[in-house]
Amino acid sequence: MRIPEGRTQSTTSQNDGDHLRPLPACLRPRSGESTDSYVRRLARANHLKPSYLRGFLVGPPDWGQGKRPRADRLAAVTGRRLEDLERALPDLAHQKADKPVAPRRRFTRNEEKPALFAAIRRDAESGQWTIQALADRHHVSRRLIRQALDSPVPPPRKQRPVVDGPAKARVRPAIDAILAEYVAMHDGQLPTVRLVWEKLLDEHDMDVSYGTVHRFIATHPLKNPDSPPRPPKRTAGQHLGIPTQPFHSSFVQQHRALLNAVQRKPAEHGLDGTYASITAFVLGLDAGTSWHLLTGFHEWLVVRLGSGHDLPWPILVRHLAPGGWVQSPTPESDTLAVTALHQLLNEYLDQREHPDCLAKIFRSHQAWLATQSWYRDESPDADHINRDGHSRTAAADQIT
Repeated sequence: MRIPEGRTQSTTSQNDGDHLRPLPACLRPRSGESTDSYVRRLARANHLKPSYLRGFLVGPPDWGQGKRPRADRLAAVTGRRLEDLERALPDLAHQKADKPVAPRRRFTRNEEKPALFAAIRRDAESGQWTIQALADRHHVSRRLIRQALDSPVPPPRKQRPVVDGPAKARVRPAIDAILAEYVAMHDGQLPTVRLVWEKLLDEHDMDVSYGTVHRFIATHPLKNPDSPPRPPKRTAGQHLGIPTQPFHSSFVQQHRALLNAVQRKPAEHGLDGTYASITAFVLGLDAGTSWHLLTGFHEWLVVRLGSGHDLPWPILVRHLAPGGWVQSPTPESDTLAVTALHQLLNEYLDQREHPDCLAKIFRSHQAWLATQSWYRDESPDADHINRDGHSRTAAADQIT
């Protein structure tokens, strides 16, 4: 079951499944199971990577790049009848339509609508065409026919909002971790979509399509790190009417884009990619914002780690990196620390975009302090505060 080197074969016989030998461990498919789930179980049982077995079942010329496994090849390597597999795996066989597919409606572009509206109104003047007949004649919907009859000027097309589907939300943390680790270990180079997709199948055991991964990476911040969002435009004479929250969000996003650029290509920013150089850059970036960028970052890390109140945040990040604190850092542990720093900064900046994030961070930190046995709240009691709002000292109490 060896894929030819180079994968240059472009044609294959539809019955090449007859020449394949069964796998050593042929598992029985579960009723109602998806094909991808069955292929992953087969790969694990035979000590193969799921991406490798899936590509082999797709066959040439694609070898698994977003294509579905072929039913005949799956039946050959499992030693089971094709009818049994199609009965157990509902998505293996292509669903055949019971009735002929209706002709697709014509997609009308904006520049074509004026001429289309004129033709519809010209046909309607004869009085021999109903709305349904006009819709069938011009291959458009009845709603568009009514719009053309109401006004010769086409209405503007509605802008649909971008919807982040459940598939992207499910794979986002895993893809972010894969990209961050790959960029840190390959001098800012981004992995291919196929590599990320195979890692999701092999290491994260996720059922995700190739197209979903491709669309997610195409819009990822690491893909275009040097294009931060523009700040909101100011209107003359209405400077006070601009809300502060969008400006704050833009401020955070601009620094996030700069950090993503540093993560991808540290050499272009005068850095050697080590944890010490990245930490020095982040500290300088924080100082350039008058220490506002990382306000609350130390408290946020302390609550996340559950200790280290007296440690600076660069040490806390090393404790939170995979493998924990290392007394004598190695190149591998240094790379893991850099990856952990970028992941923690991204998570922290995500929270900074919310309006009351700092209040929540400091409240969480104060609640954590209250659970520590060594902590003593030194805030003055209510009976030791005078009318001016200042605390009275013990000496003042003795004098009075």
